[in-house]
Amino acid sequence: MAYKLELPDIGEGVVEAEVQQWFVAPGDAITEDQPLVEVMTDKATVVIPSPKRGTVVKLFWNVGDVAKVHSPLVEIELDDAPPRPAPEAPVRAATAAATAQAAAAASVAVGRPAQAEPPAAAAAPSAAAGPAGAKALATPAVRAMARELGIDVNTVPGTGPGGRVTKDDLSRARGKVNGHGGETEVPAPAPAAARAPVPAPSPAGPPEADERIPLRGMRRKIAENMARSKRTAAHFTFVEQADVTELVRVKDRIAAAAKEEGVRVTFLPFVVKAVVAALRKFPKLNASLDDERGEIVVKHRYDLGVASATDAGLVVPVIRAADRRSLLDLAREIERLSQDTKAGRIRPEDLGSSTFTITSLGALGGLFATPVLNHPEVGILGIHRIRPTPVVRDGQIVARDVMHVSLTSDHRVVDGHEAAAFTYQVIRYLEDPNLLFMQMV
Repeated sequence: MAYKLELPDIGEGVVEAEVQQWFVAPGDAITEDQPLVEVMTDKATVVIPSPKRGTVVKLFWNVGDVAKVHSPLVEIELDDAPPRPAPEAPVRAATAAATAQAAAAASVAVGRPAQAEPPAAAAAPSAAAGPAGAKALATPAVRAMARELGIDVNTVPGTGPGGRVTKDDLSRARGKVNGHGGETEVPAPAPAAARAPVPAPSPAGPPEADERIPLRGMRRKIAENMARSKRTAAHFTFVEQADVTELVRVKDRIAAAAKEEGVRVTFLPFVVKAVVAALRKFPKLNASLDDERGEIVVKHRYDLGVASATDAGLVVPVIRAADRRSLLDLAREIERLSQDTKAGRIRPEDLGSSTFTITSLGALGGLFATPVLNHPEVGILGIHRIRPTPVVRDGQIVARDVMHVSLTSDHRVVDGHEAAAFTYQVIRYLEDPNLLFMQMV
């Protein structure tokens, strides 16, 4: 009997999803709960398992296609016979192990219990790396990094969604990898002097062909969201510098004490607290613009998005109820969101519906940047690297810890003087943590 599996209603207002990769092909025998396809929505990437046992007859979508909710994904010829014994061929066993691992990762991503690994998967060595000779799932950036490190990316077990190899996986593989019963060092790339010389290309030869990379997945979603934001909002950016010398001292003291409790404290929890305190004084920055109804929607919750870079692109996990969290609780939540985002296991409930966004270039810093609004929000704060800078204090030139702060706002909602006043309020709290502590929970 034929059965058509439809794209389920994933929730959170999702109406469509882009097909990222298929784990099966027509003619494949599949088991119940075996991963079939990975799809990406506006909220998260999800692996959809098979609800039934049978044989794949037809795939309705190609990689990169966008499927609507409740549209058919795959046709399965149901197998009503009792479950067959696991195949004995090592390649089939390794395939079962790889799909079981993908199912476990998918279960974590969507917040449901992982299924037990099939017996055939448990017997397959090095299953995480996939079948022998199989091509690893990895982005072009990860493959380039592997080439630079002299690592065969196809031998690296992937911990990303669906077994995708990440940069963190390569970093671990560069140090040590598990062997059969022990650990072996990964050989370092040969020195440049020891390598065979590469002949220079002939001047008369044809140029190398251009590489064309399909705009798919998260990169396409980022492109669509950025274009929509620039197309609909009137961006206005205000930049100022903050003398955060005192904040550096306070943060170092608190970080040392928090380390004893196993909490890593960065500057970001202080920035979150300063933004929440400033939003209370300037509530119009904690808003969105409903273009269809022509209304400014002022939010009375403080769910702050924190832009985070990943191998696939920029993701904005959200700190829920930031106004009701202590400094240490914020530090814990920021660390959790950061780790889950980089590992590709961020939960759908940790994405979307933010009221204001903070973005940081981290160690790259730069002098300043002009962030693009996270549509439909009307404000985004950019923070930059803290660096020793000569400044004038009491007529003397002294070195202070200085950081640039940039606020982009939607000029349709926020006037220039209001954006500047909000920025100065944030800077005031960062420059004098004693005032900031008065606002903390």
